[in-house]
Amino acid sequence: MKSQKLIILLFTLFVPSLLFSNSVFVQSPIAKLLSEPNVASAGKPLKAGLELQQIGEQDMFLKVKSGSETGWVMKLYVSKIPPSSKVSNAGNQDKSGPIQSRARASTFTETASARGLSESKKLRTRGNSDEYDFESLDWLDKVTVKPEDVQKYKED
Repeated sequence: MKSQKLIILLFTLFVPSLLFSNSVFVQSPIAKLLSEPNVASAGKPLKAGLELQQIGEQDMFLKVKSGSETGWVMKLYVSKIPPSSKVSNAGNQDKSGPIQSRARASTFTETASARGLSESKKLRTRGNSDEYDFESLDWLDKVTVKPEDVQKYKED
């Protein structure tokens, strides 16, 4: 009877936190866990792909928990979507033969690729909408810059 009560207690405490967790994933290799919500504050580097628990928000920063540490990270460096896994052919190289590599892409192809386009006459977009992080774009559209902040930036 006591074990059933304990199981029910644990279930009611932990399952909602798992179902409604507010996880964010580090997207950028230059992300840092900052001590204050300030770009210039000291911070510890975070690895891309690391899952963080969001516990607060202030301007362009999220207050997060990483293991036992708590700090701030810029919103631009995280997303609710985990980073995609990268495919690398470097590990599949035949060690005895010469290293094979493809020719460098043209400037046109690099620009088109950065915009999600393919090199063709129609320049059609690639991928499905669920592969793009529109949440970050929506957030970026909502960011407002005050004229006094612009003036302060110019002076600095």
